[in-house]
Amino acid sequence: MAIWGSMKQQQQGASRAAVLYVDASGDDRWKVPKGYVPMVLVGDDEHQGQRILVHVEMLREPCMAALLEMAAEQFGLGQPGVLRIPCDAALLEHMVTNGLTSTRAAR
Repeated sequence: MAIWGSMKQQQQGASRAAVLYVDASGDDRWKVPKGYVPMVLVGDDEHQGQRILVHVEMLREPCMAALLEMAAEQFGLGQPGVLRIPCDAALLEHMVTNGLTSTRAAR
C-alpha cells in the first residue's frame, strides 16, 4: 500500500494509498472510493482546509488514533459533516510516514 496518492492515481488503478488528497475545486459531489473515510485537515484556519481520504486500515495506526483524539478534544464528538482534523497537510504527512515506518519495523 502506498502512503500518499491522488484521486487521479486511484481512478487510474494505481496501488491503494493510505491517504489520498482530494481536489474538490468547489464541487462537493465527488465520490468517496470504497474503503476510505473523508476528512478535512484544518491547520490555523478552521473554516478552510485540505480535503483528504484516509483508508480505513490507517485508522488503527497510533498516529491516526492520536489525531482522532485531538479532533475529539478540539471539535467534540458530534462534528457535523466531514470529520475535521486539527493538523495541516505537511504535519500529517510527516506523522503518517514516520508512524508507519516505526510500526512496520516493530512488527
